[in-house]
Amino acid sequence: MSWALAIATIFATLLSPLLAVRVQKLIEKHSEKRNIKVNIFTELMATRSAAARLSNEHVRALNMIDLAFYGDIKGSINKRTKSEKKVLDAWKEYFTHLCTHCPESESGNTLWNQTSDRLFVNLLSVMAEDIGYDFDRVHLQNAIYIPVAHGQMNLDNQKIRKGLASIFSGETALKMDVVSFPESSDAQNSQLN
Repeated sequence: MSWALAIATIFATLLSPLLAVRVQKLIEKHSEKRNIKVNIFTELMATRSAAARLSNEHVRALNMIDLAFYGDIKGSINKRTKSEKKVLDAWKEYFTHLCTHCPESESGNTLWNQTSDRLFVNLLSVMAEDIGYDFDRVHLQNAIYIPVAHGQMNLDNQKIRKGLASIFSGETALKMDVVSFPESSDAQNSQLN
């Protein structure tokens, strides 16, 4: 009995550090995976207003969803949780919508934007659920602070960009109104004589 206890003690002494390192690695991997998901969710929340969805940060966060919510890969087998699958399904639906052409008509444009908003809020909702946050859809859609000045600046920037693009492409000419010509001494002398 004492030999068995001695051997068990030796094995426990040898294996304990190895098991501790293995458990620590698993904890770090899980924590890193969650941090990536939280960072993506945070960026999408910060840029969820309609105007901010064109920002590079927003687009980059959207493009990271496939990778972050892919699941765990064990050998050649992918183990994905149900909530990760819901996120990827919501992302595919939203992505498909974003790849469709936005209609030129006002009513078609309004409908396209409403669908876009609905699908985006759905994506945020299932992402929050996967990460462990408890946000309702109304809060995700409406709790956005957008200063009026930001909206005006965006409209001004859009007008400037379109105006410069039309000038540089040759669609419109640069209009100039001449108020006065600089007077030369020769012109003054000719007027006096």
